Amino acid sequence: MTKTQKQLDKLLRAILTGACEQIKDHLTDFSWLTHHIDLKKPATSLKVRCYFIDALALEQAKQKQQLALVESIIVTELAVINLTPQEVLFLAD
Repeated sequence: MTKTQKQLDKLLRAILTGACEQIKDHLTDFSWLTHHIDLKKPATSLKVRCYFIDALALEQAKQKQQLALVESIIVTELAVINLTPQEVLFLAD
């Protein structure tokens, strides 16, 4: 991993941690998020997975149309470093 890739990885983790905390402030049943990225081609490889505490919490978030809020927070935070996730998945823990 190059120095630039290490810096991007560190910055990406910090941004996504902040986004996760913001989401938790809005949705009490949100648990955590994780990501996968190929640091050699970050613009086309970022995938974010968002986990709710259980399937019921995920279903309620879908019914209340809160998944768009979650995705919006993630996209807004990542815009700071000019990254857009190629995929945002919502799963139950």
